Amino acid sequence: MQIEIPIEIIELEENSYHLMIEGAFNEELKGNLIIDTGASKTVFDSSFVSAFVTDIEELEENDSSGINATITNARTGIIPHIAFSTLKLEHYECLLLDLSHVNQVYQKYTDRQIAGLVGSDFLLKYKAVIDYEQKTLTLIQ
Repeated sequence: MQIEIPIEIIELEENSYHLMIEGAFNEELKGNLIIDTGASKTVFDSSFVSAFVTDIEELEENDSSGINATITNARTGIIPHIAFSTLKLEHYECLLLDLSHVNQVYQKYTDRQIAGLVGSDFLLKYKAVIDYEQKTLTLIQ
């Protein structure tokens, strides 16, 4: 089944664009997520999801030599319900980070709060196709 999610293209500075989609958390709270094809993992802002995420655990030290090796204070947790358009995910295991630095940049240019970053793990799993002309993210479930 193909799922089309509207993308909003945000220009933070001249010729500096970010792609954003909206997610619905626990069917009541909406949040903005940046599509980050350069990120290996999808992450959520720990302060944004703190009210409803469950089973929080500290992430064990990573022996990776990649970019993820520099990530500190990471935790994992379960989001009971998250939806992107008609893609509905239950008990979604996620990575939690402090994204206050990302939100500081966005507050400088927009009135948006960033709930998370959609990384390559999610994009690969759902065979994502980004259509810049139509401003859609197509996923296959």
